[in-house]
Amino acid sequence: MSVKKEYINASDLPGITTNSEGISSRFKVNDLLALNDPTKSYLSPLAVIALIDLNAFFAQVEQIRLNLSPDDPVVCVQWQSLIAVSYAARKYGIGRMDSVKTAKEKCPNVILAHAAVFKHGESHWKYVEGVPFQAQYKVSLDPYRRESRKINRILKQHCDLVEKASVDESYMDFGRLIFEKLLQLFPNILDNKSPDEYLDSIPKTLPNSLMWIGEIIKSQEEENEIRELEIRNSSQTQLGGTIGVTDWDDVCMIIGSRILFDIRRAIFEELGYTTSAGLARTKSSAKLAAGFRKPDNQTIIRNCSIANFFSNFQINDFTGFGGKSGDEVVNRLRVGPEDNSIKFIRENFTLEAIEEELHEDLAFAKRVYQTVRGDYRQELINRMEVKSMMSRKNFLVKYPVCNLSDANGWLQVFASDLYGRLIELDDQSLNLGLSQVSEKDKRTINRPRTLMLHLNLANGSKFSKQCGISVMKSLEKCQEQFKSASERLLKEILEANTNMALLNNGKSLKELINSNVIPSTINIPPVSAMSITISNFVKTTDSNLIDSYAESKDTRSNLKREFEEINQEVSARKLLKENGNTSTSQISTIDKEYINRLFTDFNNNQLSNFKLQSPELDHEEPQKSKPDSEYIKKLFDEFNSSNELAAVVDKRPSKSPPPPVISHKKKGSIDILSSLTKKKKSDGDFLQELIESMHCNLCNIDITDALEHNDFHLAIDLSKRING
Repeated sequence: MSVKKEYINASDLPGITTNSEGISSRFKVNDLLALNDPTKSYLSPLAVIALIDLNAFFAQVEQIRLNLSPDDPVVCVQWQSLIAVSYAARKYGIGRMDSVKTAKEKCPNVILAHAAVFKHGESHWKYVEGVPFQAQYKVSLDPYRRESRKINRILKQHCDLVEKASVDESYMDFGRLIFEKLLQLFPNILDNKSPDEYLDSIPKTLPNSLMWIGEIIKSQEEENEIRELEIRNSSQTQLGGTIGVTDWDDVCMIIGSRILFDIRRAIFEELGYTTSAGLARTKSSAKLAAGFRKPDNQTIIRNCSIANFFSNFQINDFTGFGGKSGDEVVNRLRVGPEDNSIKFIRENFTLEAIEEELHEDLAFAKRVYQTVRGDYRQELINRMEVKSMMSRKNFLVKYPVCNLSDANGWLQVFASDLYGRLIELDDQSLNLGLSQVSEKDKRTINRPRTLMLHLNLANGSKFSKQCGISVMKSLEKCQEQFKSASERLLKEILEANTNMALLNNGKSLKELINSNVIPSTINIPPVSAMSITISNFVKTTDSNLIDSYAESKDTRSNLKREFEEINQEVSARKLLKENGNTSTSQISTIDKEYINRLFTDFNNNQLSNFKLQSPELDHEEPQKSKPDSEYIKKLFDEFNSSNELAAVVDKRPSKSPPPPVISHKKKGSIDILSSLTKKKKSDGDFLQELIESMHCNLCNIDITDALEHNDFHLAIDLSKRING
């Protein structure tokens, strides 16, 4: 059923006849109740799973962006290849295996829409006219990810459990929606029944609001009856006639067909995209159904028609059985070339027989048995677990990367590309459905802890090196960190594995960089390919992130000011001690409320939960220390009662040296301000070292903000002192 039709004409839809007289329901109350539980719904024999597939998605995005009609032959291009072909262009025989040249030969009026691109050295993608020069650009898929996010938001507005399978496909579990609708239409369906009792048979007459919408696949028995009545419908494409409804699973599918159509209509009306969709009791069957009658249609697979529907496919068509996996099943189970592999396995092999043939993997054997019967159950997952992300470019043979500036420019592009990928990941994590996950889990985000640079030289040599990176909330800071870390890794790889002096008049890379030589004049061995991979993702919340602390209660700037005041006070104390000056005149004292507020901020921000980035990239979460609240209270009591308020140097501008401070510190008392001071290295100030190198040797990571990272170590140091 097309979503372009303004009205649904009942005469175009299959009629409904109930064949339930004298037939008891096969389903129990428990089967119905399971629909209302997202963790069990997919296991119920009444399950209704949908898959929505965007038709030629990339081409549709370009068609809408360029304000073209669906009848315009649009193809989405990447360099000289086609990555998506609209259905209007397919009428001319154009396919994805065509090149730009052959597409023009088949259709001179074909509209070539090149994908968005990053230009070398730039951090934002854009569209350019014509076909961009491949040596200077990298394709960006961000526009398609952005549209995919818009579509997924619509799906989640209508359904509580959505699994994004790819940029243009999403599964949905209609269990809760159907359960609610059944109770509205049949309010007595659960009356006086225990969970183990069978449901009553469906009523002889169903409400008028129930109607099939879409392509309803008939069962083998129904087709036989049609033949007997000489009503031919061999193509199965003609709507009309009547479809028998015998039990509650059929009623659930009827309700699901309307929900599915309404969601597809909402996508079209809000964004302009047409879709194809499938409805069945399992994910694998729904996927086959979604691709059965393209474009702009939906196919409904009732439980009674599964076997007949599968006759259109082979086992290799199922997800997970393509290629070698499916071929091995066919060979091991001795399926003949003339046989339908699904039907052959279903009719000739019991579970025990399949397990005997595939005895080395019993779980796979069971999956084969269930798949050919349309009963392989898979739970829908609100979000996918991310293991790694990579941004890569292969450089043209004629245009390799030959200097440090060009290499750094591509690292900027890779960092920006990964930044866009993380935006999508955050959107997926922070906009989950209402079921299956707790409120706490919805607010978690995923961040990488490891970055790896891969480098392929034109001479065939391949190198890679990885480093740890900080876990940060700000995606902008993640992007900056990706760039700085990858640039450092590039220099380390070049220094360790290539003879840079030979290419640069006898000077090493370190000498050139220390001499502030312009990067574009620093030659490097020709690079044929380069990539950045981020991995070792961890789930985290704001309270565990380095940059979240600086954006908490008193705002980042206020807390930074407080740390600066402490550092200034410590420096002043050290200077006065060296000068031997003990005068207390003109010295302002630290306000108790200020001190208490500062430490309240430390406590509220859970400084003890900060995680140090380990130089060793293990996969275990660092253990969190637990603050001792009684000890902290005792600490402040001693501080307030000991009358040891330290002096703070007046911050008014003055050329004269700061006035001296007299220490009234009692023996055995606790000096809070001294405990805040980060222990200095003997060879220089820690903060100054951070500013100069922008690299922390304690964490073994590159940094983007020296002052902030110094604050981080101050916080860690305080946490360790408080918690022993």
